[in-house]
Amino acid sequence: MSNHQSHGRTRRGFLGLATVGVGATIGGVVAAPLAGYALASAGQGTTFRPVPLGPVSRFTSESGFTPTAADYVEDPTQPLVSSGLAYVHHTGHKNHDWLAPDAMFVVFSNRCTHVGCPAQATGVGFGCPCHGSQFDQQGARIAGPAVRPLDRFQWEIRADGNLWITQRWSVLIEKNQVRYYPVKSPGQPIGGQLPWATADILYPAVTYEHGSLPKAG
Repeated sequence: MSNHQSHGRTRRGFLGLATVGVGATIGGVVAAPLAGYALASAGQGTTFRPVPLGPVSRFTSESGFTPTAADYVEDPTQPLVSSGLAYVHHTGHKNHDWLAPDAMFVVFSNRCTHVGCPAQATGVGFGCPCHGSQFDQQGARIAGPAVRPLDRFQWEIRADGNLWITQRWSVLIEKNQVRYYPVKSPGQPIGGQLPWATADILYPAVTYEHGSLPKAG
C-alpha cells in the first residue's frame, strides 16, 4: 500500500471520527439541557396564591364577547415575576360554581400556549401577535403553532364582593367538554394529547402543585 493511500485512509478515518465526535457533542449539548430541565422540573412546584381581580360589578357589563382584562400580582413581594393578566368573560349566567355549565364567569389566562406571548381578546376569541396563534371564544386553538387551548383560572366570589382566582389549570376542549390538567408551560402538550407516560416524563407539570383534578358538570 502506498503512503498516499495510507494517508488518505487515515485522513478519512480521522474525519469520520471527528464527525462522530462533533455529532455526539452536539447531541450532548442539545440533550443535556433537556434532560436537566426534565429532571429539575419534575421536582419544582409552588402553590398558586389566590388573588383578587376586583369587584364582581367590574366584570358584569360585558356586551357580546368582550372579556375584561384584569391585571394581578400573585406574590406582592415579587411583583416582577408573579404578575399576570387574566381575561374575565361574563357569560350572562348567575351560577357562582366555576365548573357549572351555566357558570357566571370563565376566566382565561392571556399567556399564549406557544411560547408564552400575551394573547389579546379580539371580539371573536383571542389572538397572539407574536406568531399568529388564534383561539376561539372558549380558548380552544383554531390556528397557528400553539399546542393547546389557553389555560383557565379557577375562581370564586368571596364575602368581600371581589372576584378571586384561586388556581390555574391547563385544559383540553372536545365537543364543548372541558377537561382540566395540571398546568404545563407554553409549548408543552398535556396528557390528553400524548400517551400519559410520554407527556408526563418529557413535559412534566412545572408551574404549580395541584390538588385533585376538577371535573366540569
